[in-house]
Amino acid sequence: MNQLSVDLQENLNTIKQEFGNTSDLVIRKFIIGKSTSKEAAAIYIEGLADSELVNEFITHSHSLMFELFQTGDIKESYEDNIFYLTKEVALTIGHVTIVINWKDVVSSLLDGNTIVLFNSNNNALNISTTGGDYRSISEPTTQAVVRGSKESFIESIRSNTVMIRRRIKNRNLRIEKIQIGDMSQTDVVFMYIEGTAKAQLITDVKQRLGKVDINAIIESGHIEEIIQDKIITPFPTVFNTERPDQLSRNLLEGKVAIFVEGTPFALTVPTVFSEFFKTSEDYTQRYDISSLIRILRYIAFHFSIFSSPFYIALITYHQEIIPTRFLISLMAQREGVPYPVMIEALLLEFTFEILREAGIRIPRAIGPTVSIAGALIIGEAAVSAGLVSPTMTIVVALTAVSSFAIPSYSMSNTTRILRFIFMILASFSGIYGITLGYFIMVAHLCSLYSFGVCYLSPFAPFYLEKQKDTILRFPFTLLDHDNKENSKGK
Repeated sequence: MNQLSVDLQENLNTIKQEFGNTSDLVIRKFIIGKSTSKEAAAIYIEGLADSELVNEFITHSHSLMFELFQTGDIKESYEDNIFYLTKEVALTIGHVTIVINWKDVVSSLLDGNTIVLFNSNNNALNISTTGGDYRSISEPTTQAVVRGSKESFIESIRSNTVMIRRRIKNRNLRIEKIQIGDMSQTDVVFMYIEGTAKAQLITDVKQRLGKVDINAIIESGHIEEIIQDKIITPFPTVFNTERPDQLSRNLLEGKVAIFVEGTPFALTVPTVFSEFFKTSEDYTQRYDISSLIRILRYIAFHFSIFSSPFYIALITYHQEIIPTRFLISLMAQREGVPYPVMIEALLLEFTFEILREAGIRIPRAIGPTVSIAGALIIGEAAVSAGLVSPTMTIVVALTAVSSFAIPSYSMSNTTRILRFIFMILASFSGIYGITLGYFIMVAHLCSLYSFGVCYLSPFAPFYLEKQKDTILRFPFTLLDHDNKENSKGK
């Protein structure tokens, strides 16, 4: 059965059957009218719909319609058309549509809307009452800054889009919504500024989201993995953020944002390699300070990958490069270590990765204490027992600290993968293996694309005029001038 019935009780029985008499399905019957007393029912799912809005609708519509009939503003002969009177006169809620089939009824209820059914009428009112309990807006947890906005996205798409609307008060800001997931029917919204974002990019995003064929979407990471250009790569080609101010800047640059219901992380496309080394704080500080900090981040990225591999290469194959006095000290430290330097490095690296993972999973109240105590105790005990040398402990600690200096957690995870690859190359071929691996890594980066944009742009291909906000951050007077020129060009 596809169409609604004219009998109210039959429709209510069908809804109960569709949802299996679930306990959170709320059905509230009420009477509208004076003489004919037309029966109606409001149906919603508790927790998904805002119960206060539903109560306001029922109470207000009932009292207003009764008052209109009492005063004679509406004649009793019109009571047969009570459906349209309710929709046009008594309803105080903004967004209302008419639904006529069961597919739309079920979908609307699962979206958190309220369905109002009337006796002797096979049309229903779909009232926007989406609400329920959500986590309140709080400070970002993975992208904290010293100076800047303290707001972060939450699990509600509506709240997230409102935060962007407050920052970009532009009539060209567009929001489009689709549902993805055969079973989950997850709401996915993509946002862009018309006239700033390229038409081809918008079309490409629509096509890729439309082709997503999956049983359920629970987190934005599912969308990120499916829509990216190349799957077999350690580098993230879709940017994710929990900061509204950073996303707003991306939209102003002509990018498209993607929100997924139930996750506080939004996606932006296209993205480039340099994007993962920028923070919103870069635009709240002086340009010279921001430029210096960005340079430090790029240095930290290379330290995070190459510190341990270079140490392995020098100790194993290139001892002649090390100054004599320092080499004697290193050999003295390693005299009691029973393992090759590669095994020593792997032992410490795996230990640190375990400690880092444990620090994330254990309760927050004791997490930092256990992580710090574990690192100090295990590190000191390993050196005292002669399992590792003090210099190797320093190198691994430098590698760990450098990985935390990278603003993007996705790019930080990339360095964790690449580090072990380069450690293996260093153990077999020394600096020659590291150099070869570096060339392969750069070639791989040059081959990557993100929604038609070269991943290494503006480094490769090199655009001199776009270097004003990559490694260095130029003053706003120059950046704003370029943005205006780009907008005019589009």
